[in-house]
Amino acid sequence: MRKRPFKPAEGVSNIELFYDLIFVYGISVVTSLCRDPQAGFFDWGMWFIYLFSFLAILQIWFFTTLLMNRYGDRSPAETVSLFTNMFLIYFLANGVRLDWHETARMFNLTWAAILLNLAFQWLLKLRTYTNLDQTDRSIMIWTIVSLGVQAVLAVIAAFLPEHPSELMSWLALLFGMSVWGQSRLYRTKPARFSHLAERCSLLTIVAFGEMVVGISSYMTGMSSMWYPIGIFLLTVGLFLIYIFEHDFMLDQSARTDGMSYMTVSSWLIVVIGNLTLAFEYMPMDEIAYLPKSAFLSVCLVLYLLTSFILGRYNKPQYRYSRNYVIARLIVCAFIVLVGVGTSFNPVIGLGCHVAAVYATFAYELFLFRKRDKLMEMGSSLGLTCEQMTDQRKR
Repeated sequence: MRKRPFKPAEGVSNIELFYDLIFVYGISVVTSLCRDPQAGFFDWGMWFIYLFSFLAILQIWFFTTLLMNRYGDRSPAETVSLFTNMFLIYFLANGVRLDWHETARMFNLTWAAILLNLAFQWLLKLRTYTNLDQTDRSIMIWTIVSLGVQAVLAVIAAFLPEHPSELMSWLALLFGMSVWGQSRLYRTKPARFSHLAERCSLLTIVAFGEMVVGISSYMTGMSSMWYPIGIFLLTVGLFLIYIFEHDFMLDQSARTDGMSYMTVSSWLIVVIGNLTLAFEYMPMDEIAYLPKSAFLSVCLVLYLLTSFILGRYNKPQYRYSRNYVIARLIVCAFIVLVGVGTSFNPVIGLGCHVAAVYATFAYELFLFRKRDKLMEMGSSLGLTCEQMTDQRKR
């Protein structure tokens, strides 16, 4: 094995972008689980299988992105590892079924193989690079052990009976989430935040793409066009809120470990997945209006609150003011009231949701332009960004 110094790759490679496309397929397969509602709404057991599968696939992306961000070098071994995991994700997605006991073994063994492949990549980098300090080595060893333990739990789950297998699978998932989220080692060194922001935005856009595909089958053959129009407008409005914040407000040069940013972004993708289900349910006459309206309202509120949390990574001049916080909370309360109070007319309820989302975007755009003018005025007076931010808070 040839030893060499570590030199991080710049930006996001095309191979990484290609790798992220496999999650379109994974998310699509997982979302299809809940497209057959029963007894007036979806079965909660079905939804938990959906949530588990979604989180397991998303966690693989999280682990891979963290590896590429911290120690990605675009080596041939790294490329082979990405392509191998792409191939394995096909089998992982095919193991997602409502009859969990029939495919749990294939799902868990494939999951374990992916985790071990990632652990091997971390080990390979640990043994190859000559310029790693003690913190780097500690991070790598901790990661290798964590991935190995989670893989062992997944293998154990593969050979247990039905219900114990489900519990052990959840335990493996929660173990991975807890050790990666709680370890302080990752916080000792800043991440390449611009790289993380680009990877997170790409997967978020992929999730929106799945939303567009998911609702497309309900755009034809309907007696009323109000649902397709309203749902499409909601999709566009939610996308505009996210992409505007990312492109114009996000501080791409932030010095942070990136763990909390990736965690919140991952949660946003989960919310978008549930929003896709909510949109698909709205035109279904076999589903009672109140539960599907309440589900849509909850998902919209979670989306707006999660988007709000991401604002902590905005540039200082675009951090949320008190007025913005109050306005966002008022919109969320309005959405909840609409969800439970417009059962007499579903079209009016959908129209109110659309109005709330676009009002949020319009107010955000208004504040952005106002702050831009304020910063231009401050620059002409020789004030710094921090001084202008203090003036705005007052």
